Amino acid sequence: MDGTILRGENICGCIARKLGRSAEMDAFELLRSTDEIIAGRETMLEWYASFDRATLIGHLSELRLAPGVKEGFARLKEAGVKIALVSITWEFAVRWLASELGADYAVGTDWEDNGTIVHFWPEDKASYLSSLLAELNIDRDALAATGDSHGDIPMLNLASRSYFVGKHLPSELDHTEHWRDADIGKLYHIC
Repeated sequence: MDGTILRGENICGCIARKLGRSAEMDAFELLRSTDEIIAGRETMLEWYASFDRATLIGHLSELRLAPGVKEGFARLKEAGVKIALVSITWEFAVRWLASELGADYAVGTDWEDNGTIVHFWPEDKASYLSSLLAELNIDRDALAATGDSHGDIPMLNLASRSYFVGKHLPSELDHTEHWRDADIGKLYHIC
């Protein structure tokens, strides 16, 4: 989601800025190991502790969508296509954006009411979509996916049609079209 259908500031960065935590969030963006990311997510929950989710979601109104996202989603919905937003960011934010755009499914890292985190990792994206395809009795050949990072490689390789909108197309994506910083509406038009 961040970098694929959003441009500029990402979800966690937007919330952090509104909470006065931009410098800490910038440091978090540099983390790579699983243990570091887990610790970073736990720290973010400490920032969020005195706010309800509705307040945190309210901060997201400043996010900038990639060109064509609303139009592309509308065309897909008109054609009867099911849309899933699959992200490693906070599920409450993914669900909010899915609702705003009319997506049918949303998944991400869950922050449960008891304060625990159910982590969602890049490698979980393809597994989630495989399960969703099975649940909906849809063939993999009908799956199209868009991504922007190395974490999207398994998901993009699962899809029969995939589009990479990041700067540099990873070599592991042999059947993926590279549409750097694409107008998402045009991508969805050709799907």
